[in-house]
Amino acid sequence: MSAVKSVPPNQPSAKKSWGEAAKAYLDSRVIVMLFLGFSAGIPILLIFSSLSLWLREAGIDRSVVTMFSWAALGYSFKFIWAPLIDALPVPFLTKWLGRRRSWMVVSQLLIVLAIFLMATVNPVSEDVLIYMAGAAVLLGFSSATQDIVIDAYRIELAPPSMQSILSSIYVSGYRIGMIVAGAGALYLADYFGSTEAFYSYEAWRNTYYIMAGVMTLGILTTFASYEPTAEILQSNKQHRNLKFFLIYSALLLIPGLLFGVVYLLNMLINLALDTPVALIPQVALPSIKFYFLALVACAPLLLLYFIINQPKIINKAPLVAETREDYVRLVLLFVFAVVAFIAAYVLIGQLLPAFDGVFVSFVSETLHLLMSLAVALVAGFALVQAGLVNKQIAMATWIEPIVDFFRRYGMKALLLLALIGLYRISDIVAGVISNVFYQDMGFSKTDIANAVKLVGVIMAIAGGFLGGLLAQRFRIMHAMMIGAILACVTNLLFVVLTYNPGSLPIMYMAVIFDNLAAGLASAVFIAFLSALTSIRFTAVQYAIFSSLMTLIPKVMGGYSGSIVDSMGYPFFFIFTFAIGIPILALIYFVDKHIVIGDNDDIYDNDDDNP
Repeated sequence: MSAVKSVPPNQPSAKKSWGEAAKAYLDSRVIVMLFLGFSAGIPILLIFSSLSLWLREAGIDRSVVTMFSWAALGYSFKFIWAPLIDALPVPFLTKWLGRRRSWMVVSQLLIVLAIFLMATVNPVSEDVLIYMAGAAVLLGFSSATQDIVIDAYRIELAPPSMQSILSSIYVSGYRIGMIVAGAGALYLADYFGSTEAFYSYEAWRNTYYIMAGVMTLGILTTFASYEPTAEILQSNKQHRNLKFFLIYSALLLIPGLLFGVVYLLNMLINLALDTPVALIPQVALPSIKFYFLALVACAPLLLLYFIINQPKIINKAPLVAETREDYVRLVLLFVFAVVAFIAAYVLIGQLLPAFDGVFVSFVSETLHLLMSLAVALVAGFALVQAGLVNKQIAMATWIEPIVDFFRRYGMKALLLLALIGLYRISDIVAGVISNVFYQDMGFSKTDIANAVKLVGVIMAIAGGFLGGLLAQRFRIMHAMMIGAILACVTNLLFVVLTYNPGSLPIMYMAVIFDNLAAGLASAVFIAFLSALTSIRFTAVQYAIFSSLMTLIPKVMGGYSGSIVDSMGYPFFFIFTFAIGIPILALIYFVDKHIVIGDNDDIYDNDDDNP
């Protein structure tokens, strides 16, 4: 069984009608993935753009601000601890919730803790930036862990025919989370009184406290959902949990969608006419606010009910480690490898000379990371040879998932890895500095929130739906090609904006098309990665793929501020367009030599969801 079938590239693929493709969105599993995507989308902007604006308002240099994006490198190295997610149970929680949901709860609680710790630090003094950086790293680590589990959960939740839809709805939920953590954070910071001219630590502190509270919606979803690889002994309890969750979701989503559409139309009409028009009467706003606040107030009670009403389960997914001693040894191996990585990173950083050029600095930092990772791998190998961990367990945990991938693809695996590592480079590199760019173009936080964090994210959601439909309707590589072309070409619109600073119409045009392209590319790419993943190694292989997807772009993105300082914004955005062009050739060669087929399917049919 394999995730990719080596068949002639001209083999016809079955096509679904547009109606059949759209009907898949009515599955209850889609709603679960929507809210899990929302939970995954909250942390990322609290590390990137929202944190960037907070630090800029606090007077931190732009080059330092963009380097904070490295706190999210946990997303790029999550493949290192992803095997532990497959191999280790969580004490008590795994027997109660199952392998995937237990790790979800742990990661979500760590995310709440990290956001809370970030809120307690005032970055106005560079002396305390180390504490802010530590909390941001914890947030990156815990949110990357949540991504590992959600990705594995999604692949195990439904058969291959559903993966493109689950991928697109996951992206949509992710983007909604970004609206809350992006536009919502900016609105709240403004509301609490922090501006570029008058910085208020209390405003940003309260904003991050609220973001920590919002994360409880992800915990609610985790307890309401079910473990796909476990036998549910009390199915009536699970059906009841899911039914109540779907009712709550409908009460939240349907009015929220209607209000959001009307609000968006109102904003666009005001922008076009330059005249205040109120499609939503002012007298209705208090009632609308009360409705949503009442729903939010009900969430803790609903969560308590789900916790009490959890059905008994029998976990059937095999774990690599079978005894408590094996668990402890695997964790110790991971801890020692991490310590070796940190020590090597610090020592090598002291030995490497400092470079002034941006490109040379980027190459130097890349080598710095790779050498540190190599030291960690050598240390781990030496500890296994010394007997810290049983060799068979170590092989099954870290090596077998990689061997399986190369066993299935042979030398073609290198072509796939190149495509995975570079597909998103154009839009990720450009996105790191986007909020600072808009600020430098003379737009206020409210302008940025309205255009980028609201309209832009809504367009990204629309792009995600479109990407899901395209992946259902056509061959995945054709959808990948469309996404890659749009992702790099739309960066040129920002070049136009650099010559028209302060122009809201041009800003909205660039934001709309750029986010539509990014949403489409994200959805089809997630479906592509899911198709490459063997069901036997869901957490590990998908973590490797998604880590590789972000590693080079995020390292390069850390230097985006320095590139702009040296060359200017027009050159930077032309550069991000140019680095996306070689991706088209990679897609062509993958499409020519490898046909993406069905994933390994552990399900007998598609009727197994409660």
